[in-house]
Amino acid sequence: PCIEPQDVDNRFRHYAVNRAQLTLSDKLPFVFARGTPQVEDGFEMLRLARGLSEEEFLASAHCYTVINTNSPRQLDIPMAQGIIDFARAGQVSVITPFCLAGAMAPITVAGALTLQHAEALAGLTLAQIVRPGAPVVYGSFSSNVDMKSGAPAFGTPEHVKATLGAGQLARFTGLPWRSGGGSAANTSDAQAAHETQFALWGSVLAGATMCIHAAGWLEGGLSVSFEKLITDIEALQTVAELCAATPGDT
Repeated sequence: PCIEPQDVDNRFRHYAVNRAQLTLSDKLPFVFARGTPQVEDGFEMLRLARGLSEEEFLASAHCYTVINTNSPRQLDIPMAQGIIDFARAGQVSVITPFCLAGAMAPITVAGALTLQHAEALAGLTLAQIVRPGAPVVYGSFSSNVDMKSGAPAFGTPEHVKATLGAGQLARFTGLPWRSGGGSAANTSDAQAAHETQFALWGSVLAGATMCIHAAGWLEGGLSVSFEKLITDIEALQTVAELCAATPGDT
């Protein structure tokens, strides 16, 4: 539940993000995995805010991070170290390959899903090597690129199909899974709305455990729109109500 403040010095940005989450939200906090010192800062802030001892913190999961592979077939040092740090502490790693068909992944949906699954399993395996039973989530954020510009595209048929396939792979693996929303539109317009809605419905139909980037995203994640944040949240509320059970009695 966080938005990274670009106006805060990068050396101190993680403090601002963690403080905002711990004081303004009751959701499970997200901690960036950008090197062991920042991770340890985040864990310490969480322990202080929740009044947890070291033993209590290590006994169960209190936060999560997202680990992105550097497709194709690579985990860079900060991400690999993040898996190790979170596994050692018993905190949740959401292992999420970012595979774009036609760029760093094969052009077909099947090919992109194959690469995504292999990369996800590699990260999941590393976590279990560090600490057997470490909490992990299968992540999926595969889509395609605009073949004219090379820019990531979201809410496309390929994006939705990849999401549906990822849900089946996650269930086959026996893990909870994370999907992604998003839009490549430059402003909060009809394109932004329909891309976000198609991405969201793909996540709903595929039975995602959690969906990140479901509100406010523009330009493929390069910017956030307060106006779109509001309209997307209203759409999420509508979808939540549609998916809720309807009593049959009067």
